Amino acid sequence: MSQFEKNGSRLRVSGSVTVESVNALLTESTAAFAADDSPADLSDSNLEMDLSGVTEADSSAIALLFEWLRRARGRNANLVFTNMPANLITLAALYGVVELIPQHSSH
Repeated sequence: MSQFEKNGSRLRVSGSVTVESVNALLTESTAAFAADDSPADLSDSNLEMDLSGVTEADSSAIALLFEWLRRARGRNANLVFTNMPANLITLAALYGVVELIPQHSSH
């Protein structure tokens, strides 16, 4: 089971992020990037998505990260991923896209 949470500019994903769950996560996260959010909540802001709760990931997780980046940029927001699991970093490196995923280490 996977879950998406939003608390202001902090986003959090937990559980399995695989081909079986990405559609549900995308649907759950749509409101976080929706145009009807107040501009002060999202536009021209910095968003941080904590991935420390991700227990399993496959290549569809990489596609989901890029979709979230696209949606954030569409709202003039910067999205940074934190606490990326090692297997997700390994997949991104394997596909040659790790440098395209903005991230910083845990606090």
